[in-house]
Amino acid sequence: FLLLGLGIAAGIRWRGKYSDCGQAFSKLYGVMGRYVCGTPMDLYYDEGAKDDDADVESVVPIRKGKQVEGISVRELPGGKAVCLIHKGPYDLIGAAYARLTDHAREHAMQFARPVRQVYIKGPGIIFKNPKNYLTEIQMLIEEP
Repeated sequence: FLLLGLGIAAGIRWRGKYSDCGQAFSKLYGVMGRYVCGTPMDLYYDEGAKDDDADVESVVPIRKGKQVEGISVRELPGGKAVCLIHKGPYDLIGAAYARLTDHAREHAMQFARPVRQVYIKGPGIIFKNPKNYLTEIQMLIEEP
């Protein structure tokens, strides 16, 4: 278990394919770049995977809030979470999700939405090889 507490974050909620997140991150970094103080992540609101119409929020932690149209600035809730780090391309991340949900089932845990997918190392100038991507999946546990 990990106790999460992120603090203030700026986010853009959108619907589409998971690979569409780059557009949201470009806007977030363009507007909030000097305030960003952590690793970007996507928040997934759907139950289960959706190929074309996923309900996603792309988020970056920020030092201070600045309200901008189309960008939500708020404190993300923390709590107890089960986490797992996936090494490799995003198209193989489903096995990591299955492992976490199996663990939850074995221990009678319920997960709260949204699920967080934190991009520790991903596409860019340095990490061009998807085999080297590092992605942390964080599933907050619903407290009774």
